[in-house]
Amino acid sequence: MKRAGLIVGCLLMLLFLFGCTSEELEDMNTKNNKTVTFINEVNEADVWILPKTEENLKTTVWGKATISKIKKNESRKAVLCEAGDNGLYIFRMIDTDSFYYSANDITLKADWSLKIKEKDLNSFVLEVTDENGDLKNTYEVFSARL
Repeated sequence: MKRAGLIVGCLLMLLFLFGCTSEELEDMNTKNNKTVTFINEVNEADVWILPKTEENLKTTVWGKATISKIKKNESRKAVLCEAGDNGLYIFRMIDTDSFYYSANDITLKADWSLKIKEKDLNSFVLEVTDENGDLKNTYEVFSARL
């Protein structure tokens, strides 16, 4: 029993070592207030929108989801960590059917929106629009079953 508790504790600790730093998570609601709206047109999922850093690119453990259990055809606001040195973000999503989605080099600004949708059968895109609803960019999304 002690061993299981130790393993769970270690796993939880690993989850918080990646993604935003603890200081960034603590300060997000008071300092940053940079929010975007995420629109899910695919399937219920957990979503991570993270700064593009070497650490975030090289790991499959991203910490707490930026948006948890967002249903299909639902939209939610998300507070973002400050972008990395390059000013870009990465997008990761895992849905309830065990599909993984990924896109890199995403430019985001406050009050913009991201929408994931199916372009063709099993082909997905992430559309980014500005605060006025004007399309800024469309990103191809890699998708695969885990």
